[in-house]
Amino acid sequence: MTTLTLDDLRTATEALQSALERQDAYDGNNPNKHQTAVRLARERLDEVTQSLKAVGLLVRTEHETLEAKLDLAFPNTVSKTAVEYEGARYERWYSPATRSLSGHPMTWAKGWTRLEP
Repeated sequence: MTTLTLDDLRTATEALQSALERQDAYDGNNPNKHQTAVRLARERLDEVTQSLKAVGLLVRTEHETLEAKLDLAFPNTVSKTAVEYEGARYERWYSPATRSLSGHPMTWAKGWTRLEP
């Protein structure tokens, strides 16, 4: 496995910017032109960002740190499952991060929500 660097982050950011500029500059009659390139560039940027945060090259927010701890403590938790961690209750959630042109989920976002006592 190749270790990602801050240069990879810069490259991914530039690729997204380039894809967005191509999409904005397009004046043809295909409204979906460049949509896949933009989606893939966003996914790559997110992948690089998350990897760099995981190894400590980028700083995680307090919430991201908590979610990483919950992911380690409860790796196989399914959606809408409540768990107790350090005296508080949390619920796992999943939602579509990207959708196809027909509306079907292509990638998923996941996280944790703190439940009120």
